[in-house]
Amino acid sequence: MPDSIRELLQGIAGDESAPSGDLAAGAYRRARRIGRRRFMAAAIGATIGLTFASVTTAALVDPNGVEEAPPATGTTAVELPTGATTAEDVETAPTEEHSEGEGCAPAAWNGWGSSNSMADMDALPKTLYFEVTGFFEVTEETDGPPVIIRSYGDESVAVLQGGPAYVLAPDGDRYAVPNEGVCAGALGTLSGEGTEVLGFSPQPCEPSWSPDSDRIVLNLPDEETDGAYLLDVATGETSGVPAEVDCSPRWSADGEYLVSSDGGVAMRPDGSGRVELEGAGAWTGEEGFVGLSSISADLSRACLEFADDTAAGRAPGPAVRCDRYVDTATGAELAFPVDVEKPQIVFLPEGSMIVCDDRHDAIALTLVDPVGVIRAERTLPRYGSGGTVLRGYFTD
Repeated sequence: MPDSIRELLQGIAGDESAPSGDLAAGAYRRARRIGRRRFMAAAIGATIGLTFASVTTAALVDPNGVEEAPPATGTTAVELPTGATTAEDVETAPTEEHSEGEGCAPAAWNGWGSSNSMADMDALPKTLYFEVTGFFEVTEETDGPPVIIRSYGDESVAVLQGGPAYVLAPDGDRYAVPNEGVCAGALGTLSGEGTEVLGFSPQPCEPSWSPDSDRIVLNLPDEETDGAYLLDVATGETSGVPAEVDCSPRWSADGEYLVSSDGGVAMRPDGSGRVELEGAGAWTGEEGFVGLSSISADLSRACLEFADDTAAGRAPGPAVRCDRYVDTATGAELAFPVDVEKPQIVFLPEGSMIVCDDRHDAIALTLVDPVGVIRAERTLPRYGSGGTVLRGYFTD
């Protein structure tokens, strides 16, 4: 780790005091307003119309439970169990719990409990989840929203499609549904725990899941602001998010820090431990810069995305590709640990990384340990014409 960042982190490691008064004051005013408000699960009895692949109900199990069976080949439309809902079916009209005067968020929800999914890796997971644009097996919707697919060995099936751009958590189970409308956002699970109407707004900031899949930053309106909030999905607790990291932030690989979408500043979700990434000046003003894609647990290494010819002029926002691998202290470009064409890097808590290379004819996955040694490799077929992004990986 660069000395400047190491010294700074060492200096704040034991500092658990509250942030200074001028740090994201607005965020803390929002936090005090909402206090320890909880969310309440909405009663949903709609019939699912979501198009799923031919996966039996038994195959859609908690990824932390029994080992999953390989998915069936081919795709077909099936109906999910009663009580589940599509993004379009979510009821979002204000009720007694959703009053215009108090904002749209429900009042009490005890959460789903911990995902218990984040863990060290010495091999690539058997089951992976990808976000695919132009999915080859949905030819009539290749120009539509991305599809979430489940990959097990050489087989793959679509598990979320026919709706908006679902935001899947790293555990491959929980997901956010950013419906259109101010209070239309919801959360769901593939394991059948249900769908919660949470009343967050999808624009202009995409939801951002923590590595442990237990927390998510949402753009959640209340009676005074449309600022971002942190929802603890395990407990249902909610709290404010500092303004500097309140729009589609990236989480450090261990989930300790939130990092601004331009990669310029990092801090804990409560605003403490603020770190300025000194190398950010080397990329934030560069033409075509899209945003920070991912960052290591120690904040010393990061991935940046830059607009290509088809995305020229795109404003900074949720980025996924690793067009440039950098030292955050200096801004200097680092060498990739493996040969790549169109890479994405997922940093892991202990310092390892998964390199997902979206090549012209295949998806190449490589697990690289903290010192750069290749621990595992896997090659999968290319799933779509418009790009493939690794989303669910803490699945074993």
